[in-house]
Amino acid sequence: MKNLITILLLFVAANITAQDLTLLHINAKWNVKNNYDLRGINNAKVQNAFLEDQKASIKKGITSVPVIILLDKYGKPRGQWKADLSFKITIPKEDIQNRINTILFESR
Repeated sequence: MKNLITILLLFVAANITAQDLTLLHINAKWNVKNNYDLRGINNAKVQNAFLEDQKASIKKGITSVPVIILLDKYGKPRGQWKADLSFKITIPKEDIQNRINTILFESR
C-alpha cells in the first residue's frame, strides 16, 4: 500500500512539474508540411499556433517559420529553435528534450 501511495505521489509531482514548461510551435499555414514533430517530448506542455493568427507584435518578432519557443511558467523564453533556409527545423528532438531537462534540474 505504501508503494502505491508513493508511486501515485511521484506521478502527481511529475505532472505538476510538466505544466511549468510550455513548448510553443509556431508555423505559417503555407508551411504546414514542415511542422516539427514534438511527439515524445516529456515534461512540457506542447501548443501549436499559426503565425497568421498571432498579433502584429508577435508576428514582428518571428523571423523564420517554423519556430519552437520554450516558455517557463512566467512566460519567459528559456529556449528557441528556428528553421533554416529550407523552412525546416533540423535539430534533433533530443536537443529540445535536453534543454527541458536542464531547466527542470536547475529549478530543483
